[in-house]
Amino acid sequence: MRTETTHPATDDPFAAPLTDAWLVARARGDRAAFAPLYDRYFGPVFRFCFYRVGDWQEAEDATADIFANVLAGLPRFQLGDRDDGFRCWLFTIARNVVANRRRGQRFDAPLAAAADLPDAAPSPEEAAFADDDHRLVRSLLARLKPDQRDLLELRLAGLNDAEIARVLGRSHDAVRKEQSRTIQLLRSLINDNHESGAPHG
Repeated sequence: MRTETTHPATDDPFAAPLTDAWLVARARGDRAAFAPLYDRYFGPVFRFCFYRVGDWQEAEDATADIFANVLAGLPRFQLGDRDDGFRCWLFTIARNVVANRRRGQRFDAPLAAAADLPDAAPSPEEAAFADDDHRLVRSLLARLKPDQRDLLELRLAGLNDAEIARVLGRSHDAVRKEQSRTIQLLRSLINDNHESGAPHG
């Protein structure tokens, strides 16, 4: 039995923010309604891809692949009763797409899904990823172990401990402990970098 999803009018400035679950429910019935989810997560997904691959164009291409796969898989996505369900599913797909691209196994989503994606030019914030500070972050990430880098890249994309644990298929406690160790290591690397006077990049 289908339950109708209701939400306060979107033109009410005092209305509660639209939830992912509500937006997903709308997008399943109308692909044009996927635009708010795309707008909400384009920045975090692009940031994840950029830190992961270190190349602007490659990050753009990976981001497009990710959202095309998400849109194509939306009818099969199980909403469940967790508020973070869509975000965790999205970043699970993001990790898989980036990993496949890096192995040279690019799997494009159906063209019909890709054609339905909104056009999105990089924002000034996204353009800032090409500056020296972000090159330094990428160089530091490259010195971490793969599982530490995985964790930190998801954190930089805005996911919290519980969401990272779900995406990585690990326990919340294990992620918290590994994150603490990784942050300590990163601080040490940053200090070493400053003391050596190493250039950014």
